[in-house]
Amino acid sequence: MNRIWLTLLPLASLACGCSDPKPPPASPISLDPAVKVAHARYRTVKRTVEQPGVIGAYERTALYAKVSGFVEKWNVDIGDRVKKGATLIKMTAPELVEQHHQMEAQVVLDRALVEQSQKQHLVAQRNVTAATEQVAQARADVKRYEADVRRWQSEVKRLTVLVEERVVDQQVLDETRRQLESSQALLEASRVAVRTRDALRLAADATQERTKTDISAAEARVKVAEADERRLAALVDYLTITAPYDGVVLARNVSLGDFVTPASGDPSQGLFSLGVSPNQATPLYVLNRTDPVLFLVGVPEADAAYVAAGSRARVRVPALANHEFPAQVTRTSWALNPISRTLMSQVELPNPKGKFVPGMYAYGSVFIERTNVRALPMSAVTQIGNQTYCYLVLDGRAVRTPVQTGVSDGSWVEVTGKLVRSAGSTEGTWEPFEGTEAVIVGDLSEISDGDRVSVQTGQ
Repeated sequence: MNRIWLTLLPLASLACGCSDPKPPPASPISLDPAVKVAHARYRTVKRTVEQPGVIGAYERTALYAKVSGFVEKWNVDIGDRVKKGATLIKMTAPELVEQHHQMEAQVVLDRALVEQSQKQHLVAQRNVTAATEQVAQARADVKRYEADVRRWQSEVKRLTVLVEERVVDQQVLDETRRQLESSQALLEASRVAVRTRDALRLAADATQERTKTDISAAEARVKVAEADERRLAALVDYLTITAPYDGVVLARNVSLGDFVTPASGDPSQGLFSLGVSPNQATPLYVLNRTDPVLFLVGVPEADAAYVAAGSRARVRVPALANHEFPAQVTRTSWALNPISRTLMSQVELPNPKGKFVPGMYAYGSVFIERTNVRALPMSAVTQIGNQTYCYLVLDGRAVRTPVQTGVSDGSWVEVTGKLVRSAGSTEGTWEPFEGTEAVIVGDLSEISDGDRVSVQTGQ
């Protein structure tokens, strides 16, 4: 019985196997980590740079005296609004005013001397003309007397023959000889007159040249006197100190009757007066130009390349109910501060009603907007040292690749290029992102360069 049971047991097992189908083979289990990927897409990346600061006057000017003098009158005090050219202080310096009057008279005198020299030159010209004419007349007399001498010489010869022939009396010959001698004397006298009048003409020429020099010297003296008069007139004008622009008086450090000097301003003021310079010179007035006012924003080095004149900005003033005022960057320093590593950007705010008071605390914002740039999620890049990297999926492996980045808004970062290396080479070239690259996103600290990865589908 037992033997029969043992024989039927394999047959029963075969019968059961024929009734149940064979199970399918199990799928292979992948040990590669699954990763999510993203692609660099065109986006608009916006970033706001906000820095605290203080609103300042567009200009602040310390006004000093140019000349020494006594304060005769002051017209404005702290807080007063003044217009450009308005008189702030009137000083008096009688000796300076008299020097100016003396120089004005000297100018009149020197101009009269120029006129006198010109008239003397005119007289000298006429004397030269007269002397030239006299020389010509003397030379004409020489020619006339030479003709007389030749005539009387001829007569003497003719009469000598006639006297020898006893045709003419000796007395007539003697008279003719006396006429010849007289003509010869007159000829010599005329020649001397030519030399004398020629010397007078030369003297007249010299006088004419001297008068020309006198005119040049007199005109030069006039120019010197006029320049000195203008200098003294400018110094007299400095006795009146005016406002260089429309503004508000910040400080008055002067009183009626004070004696002020250019070197120290008003010596009677203390060292703690507003606007005192390092050499302890106290300004008479300190003036603020408050329309517009200025706010300076220090842009960090990473964002400095994207800020320029015309960039959109905003200023928030806590003292004005935290109101925000739209503005724009008017200019930048074009150089980073070597200590703070920031780019100084200047924002101008119109202030016609004076709501912005210099010294107000404020927050300035500069808006950086990069439109139509390729960007990746912030989780797709990592920083190692001074270099930014991403992990590209190439042939099923994670390849750590250096990238160049631009502006980031905290969620997205602009990518401008990736370093592409040839096989077996440590050198590479920077190439722009094409948008087809599969970039791993997520916790990149769990990935190493060269790891095999599998890309999750449906991304």
